[in-house]
Amino acid sequence: MGDMVKVYRSKARPGLVDADIQQILDTSRRNNAGTGLSGMLLYGRGRFIQLLEGPGPAVDRTYRRILSDPRHNDVVLIYDRSGEPRRFTDWVMGFAGIERYAHLASVSQFMQLDDTMDIVGFSSDAALRLLLDFRREFSHSTAAVAAG
Repeated sequence: MGDMVKVYRSKARPGLVDADIQQILDTSRRNNAGTGLSGMLLYGRGRFIQLLEGPGPAVDRTYRRILSDPRHNDVVLIYDRSGEPRRFTDWVMGFAGIERYAHLASVSQFMQLDDTMDIVGFSSDAALRLLLDFRREFSHSTAAVAAG
């Protein structure tokens, strides 16, 4: 039996700065370590995309907390499945700023979304491909900030 996996995307609140993102990461890593969650957070052009995975109740609680977090606007759940294998088991919460990875086709597609973040234009398959591309990219890089 596998774990629950949720992927969402959101817009960052206006005025979000690097210190805010670092606070999100520090809190996520601390909370996730205590609840058995793992995942990946990507940020670029004022947008987040995150995969959360682990025990169902912990994933649900974390997602509900994100929905009420004022640093996120327009949260859209784009993938929600149970019984899945974990994809980021070694990462309590990986992180990457996506702009420097525009050479990856999945990043390019994400960066081309317009301000409406049209759900049809970026499917759950595209979101998973984007996140898995980063996992692959980081598995070959010693400079990755993904370990968290």
